[in-house]
Amino acid sequence: MNNVYACGKTDIGLKRQRNEDSYAVEPDFGLFVVADGMGGHAGGDMASGMAIETVRAFIKKALSDSEITWPFGVDHSVPREINIISSGMRLANKHIFSESKGMGTTMVVLLIKDNKAYICHVGDSRIYRIRDRMIAQLTEDHSLVADEIRRGTITKEQARNYSLRHVVTRAIGVGPDVKCDCTVEDVVSEDMFLLCSDGLSGMLEDSEILNIINNPPSPPFTEGGQGGGIEECCERLIKRANEKGGDDNITAILVKCK
Repeated sequence: MNNVYACGKTDIGLKRQRNEDSYAVEPDFGLFVVADGMGGHAGGDMASGMAIETVRAFIKKALSDSEITWPFGVDHSVPREINIISSGMRLANKHIFSESKGMGTTMVVLLIKDNKAYICHVGDSRIYRIRDRMIAQLTEDHSLVADEIRRGTITKEQARNYSLRHVVTRAIGVGPDVKCDCTVEDVVSEDMFLLCSDGLSGMLEDSEILNIINNPPSPPFTEGGQGGGIEECCERLIKRANEKGGDDNITAILVKCK
């Protein structure tokens, strides 16, 4: 497994009454998750918390136990790691859907194992990769505004002020089952990954995110995997999103691969 150094931070932002984001950082397993709950008083924070704990527990058990029972069968056309992640997300969907109607959550999961990045997501939380001081978005939003951009009816610049920009077209917990979009990427030394809720990506341009990550106040990690520039970069990303309005809850996980 790659050596990974990571930090996660979350903030309520400036305009919300509660933080409905949740996240998990499990560097020993190479596992990182962000969930952005929906439903307000119907339980957005409950949905994101349930999703995180279900996915975290299932993935950690599946990685440690080759005899685990698969709750939805196995798709032999994709790697075992993708099966593990997507099964965990579908299990979370099942639990939330049966618990209560009217709440749901986005989710993005990164599993780094054997020089590969296994990525699954539902909704508009994102994963970016920073490599050679360049940024690339590795997930495609499941949202109305993203659909309009793909159709060419609005531009990315216009999307910033689109009235329905926070409406997602796919989420965990709103139906009896859910389809996850999954991909596998090669990991090279010095790669960095950013997982975030739309409270960050909706406030900052990719260029602003890249500038903060490329210019850490101190080295990007320490040999113990503690803090360093990664922690400071997370704090600066959140601070900048708040400086630009803080319209939503803000969550960021930064992962550095060696």
